[in-house]
Amino acid sequence: MSILHPPNRMPPAQITTFKSGLIGLLILLTGCSLLQPHHSETALPDNPEKWDARAEINQPVSTGWLDNFSDKNLTNLIKEAIGNNFDLKLAAARVEAAQANAKISGADRWPQISASLNAGRAKRNTVVGGNIISGISNNFQTGIEVSWEVDIWGKLSHQARAAVLELAASESDFQAAKLSLAANIARQWFNSVEARQQVRLATETVDNYQSSLTIIRENYRAGLNSALDVRLAKTNLATAQSQLAARQTQLDAQLRALQILLGSYPSAMIETAQQLPSLDNRIPAGLPSELLQRRPDLIAAEQRLLASDERVSQAKKNRLPQIRLTTSGGSSTDEFKKLLDSDTLIWSIAGGLTAPLFQGGRLKANQELAMANANQALYQYAQTVLNAFREVETALAATPLLDKQQQALKTAVNEAQESERLAAEQYRAGLVDIVTWLEAQRQLFTARSNLLQIQNQQLQNRIDLHLALGGDFIQEDSDKNK
Repeated sequence: MSILHPPNRMPPAQITTFKSGLIGLLILLTGCSLLQPHHSETALPDNPEKWDARAEINQPVSTGWLDNFSDKNLTNLIKEAIGNNFDLKLAAARVEAAQANAKISGADRWPQISASLNAGRAKRNTVVGGNIISGISNNFQTGIEVSWEVDIWGKLSHQARAAVLELAASESDFQAAKLSLAANIARQWFNSVEARQQVRLATETVDNYQSSLTIIRENYRAGLNSALDVRLAKTNLATAQSQLAARQTQLDAQLRALQILLGSYPSAMIETAQQLPSLDNRIPAGLPSELLQRRPDLIAAEQRLLASDERVSQAKKNRLPQIRLTTSGGSSTDEFKKLLDSDTLIWSIAGGLTAPLFQGGRLKANQELAMANANQALYQYAQTVLNAFREVETALAATPLLDKQQQALKTAVNEAQESERLAAEQYRAGLVDIVTWLEAQRQLFTARSNLLQIQNQQLQNRIDLHLALGGDFIQEDSDKNK
């Protein structure tokens, strides 16, 4: 099944019935062009039979994508943020506006009914035989007026369907905002956890450099080291202290950014996990491309494409004659008590046909505008599809490469730890100079810091993959029923 073919079009039988009775008259009035759909078969990207990029892993996965990170605090935090995030509230308000607009657009298909009640009192003078005779009269009126535009061409139906499709697009935008919010919170959460671990590592490094400086100073006093060794050790310590301050600044910024996503004041006073989780649940082989059908942004783009076609049809039929029926009924009397008397009833029925002849090209320009907007929606949909494919392929391709980086960095950390231990022993034994020991310490710090970064990148890449797929690696029952 291709995600590029909309699933919710009007049933073919209904379309045929609608068109059959009007096609002859439409040809006489405006020609066949008004009946042609705006979008015929268009060259859009097809679904791949399989993803080109492969994850070299095939193990069972859990059913909830947040569960893959094994962090209940993160899951609970996202649930709380759903009700507090202001961007999400803004998306919800847009849905409410679209709901109201759909009601407004659909109301034009129904008769418009209004009621009235009027009362009046007047004095009139009449000249009779040279004499002025005055008279005072009362008038009471009540009535109901019904006005209805007969939707013979279906333009009001197109207008109503377009509004409903735009409502569906807004609802999908809201779902996309929820998914994006969850992903952004997860990203920021792990960025904060990494920043916290980087602070601890930098603190540990400062402590180690301080201990090294103490040893070197004692050896200097004993005449075993030169002043250069002390200077180099102080340089390393000062550099480490600077890096610690930089890491603390990064942690502070990450925590405040996380709180903004949660809809709370950015005080930087929030607890996070102490270390990054490991990804025990791996990516299954053979992910179906149909998973992308549930992506809210694709659904929204598709609904807007369908809505734009409805707007084109509406704009075309705005150039056709308009038929309006008007009826009114009520009563008119000079005595209020006879207002509802059957003898005072009055009524009228009228019908009118209005055909646009000349409006300075406005109707044609409106049709051209609708067609241009429809083309934009088509190209936007196609681009959204391509971007979705790119995001999935990129995340899948990055997974094995990040795994290789992690394994290489684990090896580098182990080797750096052993190198630092040997360099410290040989320096104390006078077999190597201070530069060798300080360089071994620096390499160990760099390797451990890089390992933390790559662990976070693996988590970020997994989040990107879930966001690209629109959820978990398997299609849940709620998705299948959509």
